[in-house]
Amino acid sequence: MANKVGLTDARIAGLKAPASGQIEVADGIVTGLRLRMGASGTKTYILRKRVQGKWLNVTIGRHGPNFTLAHARRKARDLLVDVEQGKSIARKPGAKRKGSKGVGTVAELYETYLAQQIVGKKRSAKEFDRVFRKYIEPELGDRLADSITRSDVSRFVEKIAFERGKETLTMARIVYRHLSTFYTWALTRLEHLPANPCRDAWRPKRSEPRDRVLSDREVAALWQAAVEDGYPFGHLVQMLILTAQRRGEVLDATSDEFDFKGKVWTVPGDRAKNGKANVVPLSAQSLEVVTDIFAAGGIAPEDAHKQSQILLASKVNSTNSVSGLSKAWKRIRASVDEKLGYEAAHFTMHDIRRTVATGLQRIGIPLVVSEAVLNHQSGSAMAGVAGVYHRHQYTNEKREALALWGREVLLLVAKHPPQDSQEE
Repeated sequence: MANKVGLTDARIAGLKAPASGQIEVADGIVTGLRLRMGASGTKTYILRKRVQGKWLNVTIGRHGPNFTLAHARRKARDLLVDVEQGKSIARKPGAKRKGSKGVGTVAELYETYLAQQIVGKKRSAKEFDRVFRKYIEPELGDRLADSITRSDVSRFVEKIAFERGKETLTMARIVYRHLSTFYTWALTRLEHLPANPCRDAWRPKRSEPRDRVLSDREVAALWQAAVEDGYPFGHLVQMLILTAQRRGEVLDATSDEFDFKGKVWTVPGDRAKNGKANVVPLSAQSLEVVTDIFAAGGIAPEDAHKQSQILLASKVNSTNSVSGLSKAWKRIRASVDEKLGYEAAHFTMHDIRRTVATGLQRIGIPLVVSEAVLNHQSGSAMAGVAGVYHRHQYTNEKREALALWGREVLLLVAKHPPQDSQEE
């Protein structure tokens, strides 16, 4: 009977330490539970389980008054249930992994994926990692990667989309896309997973393409609100209006990207969305705004090339761009409505870029030039083989276009004074 049961309190108490090495006694009640004892006399409970053809040894705890055989059996049963549910029993608090190479939890595989496919290879590496750490790892990180099912993904994405009664559909789509990309890579490393679990899983439908373009009065009101808001957020909005560059490209702009003598701002390829560097000529209006930004940061224009300092930097950490953008944008939007005298239809910062593109077309700028201003790689001039050999950057044409647009903005501002000033 003792041999069948294997472990009892009496037998454990009577065990004698080996002269060298260690001994193990298997439990007959909980499969995989064993007691290991070394020459020092220390008795340790371990759980040995075969997972995906690999033996996994997990240290459960040291035998003693506060951790008895009953405790070890209870913990071992809980861990075995986790294994059945596809969770990684080696990532439990206090557990140590031995011989578990190839077990493959989502979190473990992600570390390899991050090193091989993301860091140094994708411009969005920082954001990709943030999404994984904040959303994916807490929910799925401890699960064995090949145990994730389509229904698991659907429930997970749905939770993000509608958790706390607030719709976050955009983030749910982002998380789904990141998870699907990860599994496309991981699939060749998972023998027991027949297909990408994200395939055919539920996710929010893609939003309809936005077509919001600000009216001339709205552009004027936005400019006026930005001027009043000043550094840093008002200057950010002014640069968006004058250059048509992306929000992140302006937010993370560094001092060494600006050439005051040549009157250009070069957005490097590693910060541009399409990975292509973009030379942005500075109009008289944008040059004035940039000069104000440099002054606010305490940087002399002639020293711009000597340092790489984020211009719209956080006061807490100068290596990061300024925080609090959402709150500031709400403040600026409220100011726009006051100047208009009515509540304008909803618009975002990205709508500014579309508005500028539309404005450039309206004042007669050729499409190929406005596309170059936006750093778009679309159109017949950049398609196929032509795109390989077509290296003209349209710098002179962009300079003329942005100069015309800068003057147009000031004309709109003069033509549409704030409603509150009219009432006075």
